[in-house]
Amino acid sequence: MTGKTPPLAVTVIVCCYNAEGTIAETLRSLQDQTWPPQEILVIDDGSRDRSIEVVTCLKAADERIRIITTRPNRGTAFSRQLGLDEARTAAVMFLDADDLADPRLLEMQGRVLAGNPDLLGVGCHAHYFDDTAGRGNLGLQRVGPEDRETALTQYRNGKLTFMPPATMFWKGDAQAVGGYRTRILQNDEAIRYEDFAEDLDLWCRMSDLGAEGRYFLTLAEPLFRYRKPPGSLSTRNLHLMQLKMRWIKDCLSRRRAGKAERSLAEFIESRSPAERFHDWRSDKAAGFYKAAGFSYASRRYLRLGLLLTLAAITSPKLIRQKLKTQTVRR
Repeated sequence: MTGKTPPLAVTVIVCCYNAEGTIAETLRSLQDQTWPPQEILVIDDGSRDRSIEVVTCLKAADERIRIITTRPNRGTAFSRQLGLDEARTAAVMFLDADDLADPRLLEMQGRVLAGNPDLLGVGCHAHYFDDTAGRGNLGLQRVGPEDRETALTQYRNGKLTFMPPATMFWKGDAQAVGGYRTRILQNDEAIRYEDFAEDLDLWCRMSDLGAEGRYFLTLAEPLFRYRKPPGSLSTRNLHLMQLKMRWIKDCLSRRRAGKAERSLAEFIESRSPAERFHDWRSDKAAGFYKAAGFSYASRRYLRLGLLLTLAAITSPKLIRQKLKTQTVRR
């Protein structure tokens, strides 16, 4: 630490579930910030490994670390909302328990957020990485508007607001739009729909404040490392993620038109056969793209080429979008 006075007090919330192998490195990356957080709030969601023991050891030497545990496991959206409610500062940021912050992350984002009252939040670019087999950085993630006009144009055009995971934002703005939704669709399969695209849902509801000239901004510099091990590229729940994103878009469109949101159940029921076919095709394209990511990480380049070709044939729009937001490291 440098001893500088931060531009604003920030709580970094680290939601943790069975992260004993990575969370110590994540927390140390927060302890090494040039402008340190006022508190590091760890929400342990019923871990069954040694995560709590690891965090407790670090907490003994750092009074900024605070731990809240939940039993039983309640899921991502619940943990994020609990962290939001419990944060003791006006500015907050989430960092996943396996990601790593650049030493300048909070300083760079904090300066910008504190200096512009119109900002809802500030994110940054990120390096994808996989530390297995010495793979290191896999590429660059570029998500979110990089200037005011782009951000407000997205608002005027009713576009979804995608932001990086490590976005610093105002707790009050998030609470004003309802925070994280923790109960979306009760079902016999025990699917936690609230845990898919939960950040996107919050960003989009916060983006409604674009009516007041408020907006999100992304710094065009990679200031954290976003872990993407091959296992995370699984397509197992991809169709649920895609469904949730379509519902988020429907909710945004209805809010902007002055209409009441539909429940997820109502939205599913409303889909026509043609729309369901289009959804299926989009899901297949996304599945091909995710599988291509796995092939790249495992250096299976012929399979990579085949899968990217299938994704492009199934949905050229998806490939165009990915080329805008992701750069592969060569």
